[in-house]
Amino acid sequence: MLKKILIFILIFIIALISFELFLRYSPFKYGTSPAIYDKDIGKWHKPNYSGYTIRKCYKNRYIFNELGLPKNIYKYDPSKSDVILLGDSFVEALMIKNPNIIHNSLAKEFHHKYNFLNYGLFGTYPAQHYMILKKKVKSKKIKYVLHFINIEDDLFELKTKNSTSLSRPKVDIEFKSLNDYKIIKPRKKRIYDTISDFLGNYQIYAFAKKSIRFLLDLVHKKDTKMANNDNNESNEDYSKEWLNYKGSLHLINLYTKKINAKYRVVVSCKNDKNKKIIKEFLNKEGIKFIFLDEAAKKMDIKITVYKCDNHWDNLGHKNIAKIIKHFKLIE
Repeated sequence: MLKKILIFILIFIIALISFELFLRYSPFKYGTSPAIYDKDIGKWHKPNYSGYTIRKCYKNRYIFNELGLPKNIYKYDPSKSDVILLGDSFVEALMIKNPNIIHNSLAKEFHHKYNFLNYGLFGTYPAQHYMILKKKVKSKKIKYVLHFINIEDDLFELKTKNSTSLSRPKVDIEFKSLNDYKIIKPRKKRIYDTISDFLGNYQIYAFAKKSIRFLLDLVHKKDTKMANNDNNESNEDYSKEWLNYKGSLHLINLYTKKINAKYRVVVSCKNDKNKKIIKEFLNKEGIKFIFLDEAAKKMDIKITVYKCDNHWDNLGHKNIAKIIKHFKLIE
């Protein structure tokens, strides 16, 4: 009996190794996980790490530095002020060639006037961006905090909270009002996280997660219409999500003032009702901002995207940098 069990285990291990090699050296590879557990944010990029992100319309090699930030094309210059970029996967931009990612495109547009540091992180919204600014950014020479927000995607994230057992933990903020809030720390690291961090270096991990998510979505019939609908007129109540959203932006605004930095917001928003809400709030807070689509229209340039997942493509990042310079969000 013991011999049969050992044979079964050996066959299983050989099968896993064979499948890993098949995925790694075949057209079906998915890439490896860019993230590990982090006690402050819940997840963060692997420091000094490089990997591939692969979808139907792109295959790109991403590179993180010793801080887990997307690599800069210019060497950090301590004599210059810093511009901190906050946002989600659109800013993190694992699918973009490194010299074209928004922080590097901005560095080129501004002729390396500042150090542009990219703290974008996939699957996050402003509550996590606030904590990233507080916990991850160690710079003492911040001149600007440039925050990219995507209203529909962010509200969807807030509504669903990526609430599956496969999701990595995330820090969050619970608001009663703009100034009455509680930080919800990410859960402590578990054996599951340790195993995930280890397996995340292999192709088979990404394949398994995508397969399980696909099956879960079929079972639970997960509704993702809001994030993909340009003009969602849902009757759902989003007052709680809006409070979290506004509260998080309010905290970032207060924090940037505290450190004598300037807070600037780049807004992606397709829903007219949402545009009105965020415009009124940002004006009330005294935060300088632009609506990305309106700014692009005024300049007669396009924010081009990948067809397979709607992320900004290489040209999109370059054009956004031009827009930011043209409208003097950074000077």
